[in-house]
Amino acid sequence: MVNRLLFEKDVIKAVDKHTKDDDRLDDDISCILEELKSPIFVGSKEAINNLKVENKPIQRQRRVLLFENENLDLEQRGNRYYLSLYDKEGKFQREVTIDVKDDYNVELRNCK
Repeated sequence: MVNRLLFEKDVIKAVDKHTKDDDRLDDDISCILEELKSPIFVGSKEAINNLKVENKPIQRQRRVLLFENENLDLEQRGNRYYLSLYDKEGKFQREVTIDVKDDYNVELRNCK
């Protein structure tokens, strides 16, 4: 048996097709996976030639520290504000995210 890459959606489809009503497979998993058309054989010249790598630039958001004291930090990243709360020893406790939408509606989210 040769190592190969399989698409997750194809594997799920094949397993679903071979699953009985009592949630058991009607055949061995290796037999089920053999039915799948493999897009790439790992380590083959074809795999190397067909390898496509997408290099999408990561859009970074500039962080702006708006306010800081011993108990909290207020930071802006794009249209979001992050309020980080700390205890008396300086340990991080909670972060609250404040979204400012285009219509100036404000949405609060509590994160831990």
